[in-house]
Amino acid sequence: MPIGDAAHPDLVREILDRARDGRVIWDFDGVVAHTEPLHEASYRVLAERRGHVFAEDFFDDLVGHTEQWIWERVIREGFPAGADEIAALHRERGAVVAEAALADLRPSWLAAALMPALDGTAAEQVVVSNGDPDLIEALLERWGLAGHVRVARREPGRDKETLFREVCLRPCVVLEDSDTYLGLGRSAGAFTVGVRHSHNPRAALAADLRTHL
Repeated sequence: MPIGDAAHPDLVREILDRARDGRVIWDFDGVVAHTEPLHEASYRVLAERRGHVFAEDFFDDLVGHTEQWIWERVIREGFPAGADEIAALHRERGAVVAEAALADLRPSWLAAALMPALDGTAAEQVVVSNGDPDLIEALLERWGLAGHVRVARREPGRDKETLFREVCLRPCVVLEDSDTYLGLGRSAGAFTVGVRHSHNPRAALAADLRTHL
């Protein structure tokens, strides 16, 4: 199928066909759930607690990066903290995100429709994410999706890219909202699905299929 936006039923059928006896890699933030507004809000909460104000569009260039990278950047750009405080900032923000996610977050239509449908078709479904695996597992359990997918865990010192390269073995379908990981998926011979949402309008989403949350 050529690059383009697919209607939901057509997209589901195409992915089911492409995933047969293969692996499906799900990104969490912006694919399994539309979490980017929640993440943006959490950084603003921590900034407000410290009397700091982010620019309206500050989060646009941060989407898809690790939290370590984000904190290093915003601190360089004036956030009132030192590099030695990043671990504490990570814990503080994690508590804000977890409270909000467990209270209100819901799975995307994409995850709710496809994860159950892929059971018995795909050999395995895996979430590969920069996010907190404990929180992701808790949310999947709450949504009744935990039985369909496992959450890959990064060991200390390993980033998402390293894990992604290890997991992305043909035959494979990759669902991502990031140009970087869509590119890595294509390089590995995967069938790619680019996901558009409110926080990645600048992404090219060069993929075999595109859809939106």
